[in-house]
Amino acid sequence: MAAQKFTVGFIGLGRMGKPMAKNILKHGYPLIVWNRTKSKTEELVREGAQQASTPKNLAEKSQVIITMLANPSSTEEVLLGVNSYQKIGVLDGLSPGKIVVDMSTNMPTIAKKLAEQVRRKGCEFVDAPVVGSVKPASEGTLTILASGKREVVEKITPLLQTMGSKVWYVGEQNGFGCSMKLVMNLHLSILAAAFSESIAFGVKLGLDPKLIVEIFNNSLFKTYVTETKGTKILEEDYTPAFTIELMEKDLGLIISSANAVKASVPLGSLIKQFFSTLIANGKGQLDYSAITVFYELLNNTKISKN
Repeated sequence: MAAQKFTVGFIGLGRMGKPMAKNILKHGYPLIVWNRTKSKTEELVREGAQQASTPKNLAEKSQVIITMLANPSSTEEVLLGVNSYQKIGVLDGLSPGKIVVDMSTNMPTIAKKLAEQVRRKGCEFVDAPVVGSVKPASEGTLTILASGKREVVEKITPLLQTMGSKVWYVGEQNGFGCSMKLVMNLHLSILAAAFSESIAFGVKLGLDPKLIVEIFNNSLFKTYVTETKGTKILEEDYTPAFTIELMEKDLGLIISSANAVKASVPLGSLIKQFFSTLIANGKGQLDYSAITVFYELLNNTKISKN
């Protein structure tokens, strides 16, 4: 039996959202789009999507509404219809039976709050943040971490699979998807800092940074970071896949969430300061692997071969 082709509304056409929306359209789903910067909808409209006038208008026309916004405050504003979105938010356009899917990186507490508000309208809510950067978003190979009622997640899984090669069901409790995403980004930031610190130390000892990277990647110490970022660090190629600003933002969410459950994240707190320093020095739009620059400054050395 063919998967049901819901009419999908997509809000948030940034670096990640636009290729995700394109993949939905490519797989034959009727697509309605809205973005705060209207010009970002133009390419998708040319490819067959409809343009909504407001988030409310999009919700009225859609069966499944997906949000992929930059930060929790934007998600709350657009979904709940607060501040400048009063009376035109997604919530204002919902009718019973619709499904709202937030694919942004959010705090678990906010995911729970959004779920409660959406369910009061007789609708369902799934938090389904993604793991991956622009390349897998374009290729439809993201990892998706979904939580909510199992039957609802199963119902929209074919839709999620247009954007991701793996859909993990994290649990029935809303917020679990967000929790897992924060756990993974904490680990990623620590890996990036550890790798950069180790290379900087090796360079100060007189080792060839190229050899350091090569040995890492041919040993038990090989990781996603050493393998995908090692050569880029050597070439001083910090073209953003996931920016320092976004990683620093996520570390803020991690620390706030940790405080809420009385968890200790000392490494995450320290690394956030490193990223904040880089932002203050105009490096915020570089890839998060440019934490190496911070260690170059600390050690008065140069890691890249340029």
